[in-house]
Amino acid sequence: MSHALAALLLALAGADPAGKAAAPRAAPVEGAPDGAITRLASGEEVVKLCRALEPSERLRAKGDAVALGEAALAHDRARDAATVARYEIAVPAAKLAFAPWDAAERRLLLERGGLVPLEGSTARLWPTAEAGLPVEVDAPAARRILEAKAAGRLELALVFDLPDDVTCGGGPSGKASHTLPIEPVSWRWRDGAQLLARGGAGLDRPVVTAAQGASPRVAVGDPVAGPRDARNRVLQRSPALEACYGEALRRDPAMDGVLVAELGGSAPEIAADSVGDTELSTCVKRALSGAAGAGGRVAVPIKFELVPPAQPAAAPVR
Repeated sequence: MSHALAALLLALAGADPAGKAAAPRAAPVEGAPDGAITRLASGEEVVKLCRALEPSERLRAKGDAVALGEAALAHDRARDAATVARYEIAVPAAKLAFAPWDAAERRLLLERGGLVPLEGSTARLWPTAEAGLPVEVDAPAARRILEAKAAGRLELALVFDLPDDVTCGGGPSGKASHTLPIEPVSWRWRDGAQLLARGGAGLDRPVVTAAQGASPRVAVGDPVAGPRDARNRVLQRSPALEACYGEALRRDPAMDGVLVAELGGSAPEIAADSVGDTELSTCVKRALSGAAGAGGRVAVPIKFELVPPAQPAAAPVR
């Protein structure tokens, strides 16, 4: 799906259930795709990504002139796909070091320019923007982060895009050949399942979270592409979608946003995503399995939101 179409889907899906326009939450880095997120499970997968991002002229393929040309074309196509994807990785914080907490700005960030070494590999992530991955926290919250790190429980969950024409290199220090430049989108510090702090695109999430009494709500909108009756097929899966959201809120009590589900292919897909949670998108696809029906491909927005305790429930999406 093109960047422009994905952005349009999110803009349309971000409409308020009562019919008022609403600014999309968790806005991605400008020009980045809004589709499903690719999860990187380890540093070795970052190394493989670095190899995929190598320019084709650096390939050492074997074969005749035709075989070499075919190999270069296949590599260029795979590189293009890897460059425009959005990624997520969970990084144990054992090798990460924090700069002194800034009391005036109430800000905690990583030292040494925010380089993120990945355990068990030669790979590192180099944020070319948002250096240090700053989060705004008070002193008690900063201490909880440091205590979780000292106990070996702290984890960094990082969502990022790649710069144009990206290749891996030595980074600012000239070390570690598998240093991947990244453009951070959002990041979270977690102590197991407990969210300690968030930064980046997640800063506009609700002030009142599910843990503080906000009520979760799943609203299904009219299709932004395809026949209108597709909405009813998705509504029939509301209990499963609500269960997906409930599980997501146990991981992050402030989670909200919009997913645009695409039905009609061999399996449901996520065409656009402003939530940025891989587990939620996977659960939604599983919940919508078999909901395609006839009539070709459709794109249906599903809004996951938190309603403050004192706010009356709005009318359903029409």
